[in-house]
Amino acid sequence: MFRIFRTVLFCLLLTFVLPAQAQQLEVALDAVDHPAFSARRVTLRLAPSGAADLEVGALQLGERKLEALRLHCASFVWSSAQASCRRGELRIAQAAAARTLPVEFTWHTASKRLELQLQQGELGSLAQLLPELAAWHPAGRFTLQARLDASRAEMRVALHDAAFADTAGLHAGDKITANLELTAERRKNAWQWQTRLDWPQGELYVAPLYRAGAMRLAATGSYAPQSWQVEQATLRLDDIGQLAGSMHWQPADGKRPGRLLAAELNTDSLDLATLIPQFVQPFIDARAGMQLAVEGRGQISAAFDAKGLSRADITLAAAKIEAGKHAIQGLEARIPWRRDVATQGHFRVAGGNFGALPLGAFDAALAMRGYEFDVPNIAIPLLDGRLLFENFHAARHGDDEGAWQWRLGAALEPVSMPLLTQALGWPKMSGVLSAAIPQVSYANGTMLLDGQLIVTVFDGYLAVDGLRLIDPFGRLPRLQANIEARHLDLEMLTETFSFGSITGYIDADVKGLEMAGMRPLAFNASILSTPGDYRKRISQRAVQNISSLGGAGAAAAIQRSFLQIFETFGYDSIGLRCRLIGGVCWMAGIDAPPRRIDRLARRLSDPGGDGSLPSQGYELVRGGGIPALNVIGYNRRVDWEELVNRLKGVIAGNHQIEVR
Repeated sequence: MFRIFRTVLFCLLLTFVLPAQAQQLEVALDAVDHPAFSARRVTLRLAPSGAADLEVGALQLGERKLEALRLHCASFVWSSAQASCRRGELRIAQAAAARTLPVEFTWHTASKRLELQLQQGELGSLAQLLPELAAWHPAGRFTLQARLDASRAEMRVALHDAAFADTAGLHAGDKITANLELTAERRKNAWQWQTRLDWPQGELYVAPLYRAGAMRLAATGSYAPQSWQVEQATLRLDDIGQLAGSMHWQPADGKRPGRLLAAELNTDSLDLATLIPQFVQPFIDARAGMQLAVEGRGQISAAFDAKGLSRADITLAAAKIEAGKHAIQGLEARIPWRRDVATQGHFRVAGGNFGALPLGAFDAALAMRGYEFDVPNIAIPLLDGRLLFENFHAARHGDDEGAWQWRLGAALEPVSMPLLTQALGWPKMSGVLSAAIPQVSYANGTMLLDGQLIVTVFDGYLAVDGLRLIDPFGRLPRLQANIEARHLDLEMLTETFSFGSITGYIDADVKGLEMAGMRPLAFNASILSTPGDYRKRISQRAVQNISSLGGAGAAAAIQRSFLQIFETFGYDSIGLRCRLIGGVCWMAGIDAPPRRIDRLARRLSDPGGDGSLPSQGYELVRGGGIPALNVIGYNRRVDWEELVNRLKGVIAGNHQIEVR
């Protein structure tokens, strides 16, 4: 290298002795090699005006190779003490749309220090020099000032209205104004560094996170080939709060991949109303989860080691969480989790609502043993009763998210039906509602009911078994279940839904129920009078409404003269069956056993069949006593949506029926 400088210096001395017309000097070198770089086909031209042009055919900087570089200096000074370029322009001549970078530099020979300035350069031009940037399609302007020598580096970078985006659309920024300061100093075999970033404005998207607003970062650390450390870092997000942390990373070598050795994160009191939408909700959205609206304050402290998360302390104060129509408020929580030590947490809720149902205050203790969590019991006031959860246990088996499993038991202490129906905006019902769930479990994205869910209502009960809920927290959960209802009081039921008046009791079964979201896909349902000896009466309006459910052609067979005398009639039995297949309800009445309905549905659904329907009707109400009354239905194929609309119309009192 010294020989190169000596040759160039000798050529410069010639300019003082050659005639003026010969003082255009050109130096051409085939190769220049240095431990930090190598250059090929180097040409330097010095003009009498003091300007200079440097052309480099190929420049190798580590693994980066640049070709056809040209540097023009309007003022070039070279002495034994320094070499400087003023009002310089740097360009890559071979680029398809070559751009220039305004550059100035000074090289101090004695201290071997380089001072570099790029004023109001275009980021697009910088991408031509640094191919790694080209894939990010940078735009905007920047200013760079740097001082570099063998033991110290100082750099300042300012971005003005900058933007970038990668081809995949996973990372992008726009309207960015930022200032970065970086200082590094060599100490023995490591570089000690400190940096400061002031980001007053700009939009940033790193899928799935989006951030728009001011932030400030300050950090110190060290860099060595086998150890990267962030000793202290502080990030201030103006609308959220402050985070502080540290990190120790061991980079990859030929024997093992890079790995995290240690890290810590500590926050001050953060505003949850802005934290959750920006940094939590996007991950929920990515899994098609529910929308959250959160208020209050939260504080987090966490530690990591080579095995992963080792400690987490979470504190919530005056928090409110809304998920759709459900909410809790006044949430206070203290959760000190340790991976290798058993700990106890606690949370308290001032109140909330489950849909239209108000919830009272409750609290609970949380026992933690690594990735196992237990809550012995929770009692939540609900109207004049309580919703009880018992023996909640959750555990992670394995390292992936799908390895989470949990189970719990639940019960509903008696709740007044008048209060419940009033809160839900339903027709008024009498009696009480209670329920018991022996155990619900969750694993591999599926929720199962172990045993039966028993609900007492209308002086009878509902029993649900075989309940399976697939993807329960997704946007389209799928449900499978069998439902059995016994001894439901028809008088209470019909009065509740303004159906007319019927006295007696019914049993109901829904077998093979399948639902997607809130829409039924398949089931085999039957409603039949409960066996036994009890009073059985039906009003004219109830007769009309049952006939409406039977569809076009349904009729109440009774002499017209009797209708002028009687308001109610005796009956022997009531029955209605529906086999739902492909959005169609295949109807039958009292005497049609399930096998006959299945055969009928398969025959009528067969593309190769004639699609004909049996000509005879089916009994919906069988008369008993005087006068005799029968309700016959003839339409066996009813669209499910149409049947639902009929039922709504019946309750609203909008259907009339021909009586003959």
